[in-house]
Amino acid sequence: MTLAPDQNPDPIFPKNLLSDDYSFGNWHVARVKSRREKALANYLFKQSIAYYLPLVSKRQASKKRVRYSLAPVFPGYLFMRTDTTGRYNALRTNHISRVIEVRDPDTLMRELRMIHQALSADKPIYPVELIKTGQHVRVKSGPMKGIEGIVIRKDKKYRIVLTVTSIMQSISIEVDADTVEPI
Repeated sequence: MTLAPDQNPDPIFPKNLLSDDYSFGNWHVARVKSRREKALANYLFKQSIAYYLPLVSKRQASKKRVRYSLAPVFPGYLFMRTDTTGRYNALRTNHISRVIEVRDPDTLMRELRMIHQALSADKPIYPVELIKTGQHVRVKSGPMKGIEGIVIRKDKKYRIVLTVTSIMQSISIEVDADTVEPI
């Protein structure tokens, strides 16, 4: 959802959420319904529920002018720190499809601090899906859209193996890393 710049939520609330002196509640990861990250963040802000929604500026396609919008670094996810009541109130918004319980809050805090520091450096950010060699993937765009295979090599491009199991034969192709998604 594209919002006017003054309507975008703060990426972090309260400002000291990622510091050691903030200790209220437990960490939860909200798996948000499609394109509802900012709406949930606005609601949490109004309810004084602590959250972190890392945002990055993205260029929008437009024929008439250059436009930028703030988009979530991790589409579909919002990190919140709250008690049971706040978690329940967040679930009632109908913006969340499920809540993921955080088993290791110290590791999550360390990782979120690193993400926040990287975003504060004002350098280009490129989201990357964690794909490993041997993983089943699908090409999500381009002339090979829909092709599924197994990653056998990763560098600037992925080499994917396509197999015809009935004759036990395979071929491999190279595709751009940003066109591949895990299955």
